[in-house]
Amino acid sequence: MNRKLLDPFEPEYPESIEACLDDEYAVKCAFSHNGSFLATARSDGWCYIWDMDTLNVMRKFSHGESALLGLSWSRSGRFILTYDEAGVCIVWDLRTDAIRARVEFESPVTCARMHPRNGAQFVVCLSREAPCLVTIGSDENTPHTISPIRISAEGVDQKSKAAASTCCCFGKKGVYVFFGTSKGVIHAVLMQTLNIVCSTKLSASAVNTISRNPRGSDIVTSSSDRILRVCEVCLPGQETRRKVMPENTPPSISVATKIQDIVNRVHWAQALFSSSGDYIVSGIQHKAEHNIYIWDKFTGSLVKMLTGPNELLEDCAVHPLRAIYASVSTFGIIYMWTRVPQQNWNAFAPGFKELEENIDFVEPEDLFDRRLIKEDGETVDCISERIQQDKRDAAGSDEAETNIEIDITDDDPLFSDSDTQSDDDGFVLPVLIKNEDLLLASEMPVSESSIPANQHGETLEPGLTITES
Repeated sequence: MNRKLLDPFEPEYPESIEACLDDEYAVKCAFSHNGSFLATARSDGWCYIWDMDTLNVMRKFSHGESALLGLSWSRSGRFILTYDEAGVCIVWDLRTDAIRARVEFESPVTCARMHPRNGAQFVVCLSREAPCLVTIGSDENTPHTISPIRISAEGVDQKSKAAASTCCCFGKKGVYVFFGTSKGVIHAVLMQTLNIVCSTKLSASAVNTISRNPRGSDIVTSSSDRILRVCEVCLPGQETRRKVMPENTPPSISVATKIQDIVNRVHWAQALFSSSGDYIVSGIQHKAEHNIYIWDKFTGSLVKMLTGPNELLEDCAVHPLRAIYASVSTFGIIYMWTRVPQQNWNAFAPGFKELEENIDFVEPEDLFDRRLIKEDGETVDCISERIQQDKRDAAGSDEAETNIEIDITDDDPLFSDSDTQSDDDGFVLPVLIKNEDLLLASEMPVSESSIPANQHGETLEPGLTITES
C-alpha cells in the first residue's frame, strides 16, 4: 500500500480485531524493529516467530522447560533474546537458527533488553542482585563479560532490595539505560561508564514497566499505585524530537503527565508509546476484561478504548510503523487489532473528484459530431484535430523520456529513523524448505516386488521391459 495515498489526518490507532493467532501458551509478545515479525514467549519454554504478512510461524525455538518471562529483539532483527524464571538468558541467531550465547544467573530474571546499537550487548535486571551488562564474546573461545551496575551506593540489601531493579529500557541510541526499582525510583545510567547520571523518585510504589518513546526522548512508566507517568528526560547529548541537548545541560527526569483510571482504579498490564509517540497505549488487568486504553500524552485524556473478548489481558505490543496492536489473552490467544485505511486519491490524481452519490451523465449534442464550429466561426474537423493532438502528446512524451527523474526517497518523518545503520541492518530472514515427506524418485529404495519379471518368473535387469510377440 502506498503511504502517500493515506489520509494524513486519519487516527493512528486501530478500531477492531482483524485476526487471531492461536498460540495456546503465549504470555508475552514483541514486534521486531521494522514490524515484519512478531515474537511470542510461551509458558512451555518455546519462542515462536510469526510472519506479519502471512500470519504463519516462521521459527520455533526451545528455550527450556521453565516458562519464559519475556523477550527482546535486536535492531537488525537477526538476534532475539529470551529469558525465563530460572535465570537463564539465551540469545538466538535467526540466520543460523542456533544459540549465539547462553548466560545463567543465580537469581530470577525480571527484565532483559537488547542494546539498540550493539547486538552483542544486553542488560539484565535480577530480582535479588544488582543489574548487569552482558557482553557476548566474538567466538566460542571468547568468554562472556558480565559487568554489574551499581544503582545503589549501599549495594544489595537482602531485606529492602535497595539495589534490585524491576524493569529497564535503553534510550533511543543506547547512550543511556533507564532502570526502575521496587522503591519507585528511576535511575539513568551512562553506558560508557556504567555510572548513574541522575535519579528521580516517582512514588513509594514499585515501578512495574518502563518504555521509551521511539520518536523522542521521553519515557512512560507504570507503577503499582495504578498510575501511568510520562517523564521528560533531559540528559547531556540526549537527542530530543527537535534538537540535541547541549553538553552542559543539567541532567533531570521530571514527570510531565499523570494518567490513571479514577473510577475503576485498575492495574495496568503494559504501558507503551504509539508509533508516532503522541499517544500512550496501555492494557488493563481487571477481572475478565480484554480492554486497551489509548491516552493523549500531552493532556492525559482518554482518546479511545478498544474492547475485546471476555478474557484477561496478559500483554500488548505496538507495531513500530502501522496502526496495529497485538494483545495476548490469558488463554494464549494473540489478537491483532487494526483499522482499514482510507486511501486519499486526491493526493495521487489532482483532477480526481470523489462523488458522494451517482450522477446522471447528460450527453451533449455535439459529442460525436464530425465537424465543430468554434465561437469565431471557424469549422474544425474533429477527427483530424484529435489525430494531431495525439501526435503532439506522443512527441511531448518522447522528450520527457529523455530526462526522467524518479524520486525513490521517502522523507516522511513518521517513518524515518535517525539511528545510524548497523552492520546487520540488511538482514533478511531465510526461508526454510522442509520436504521430509517428499522423496525424489532417484532416492526411493527399490524393492524386489517393483522389479519386472517375465512369464517364467525370472527377474529382469532394471531398465528392461517385457514385450509380447
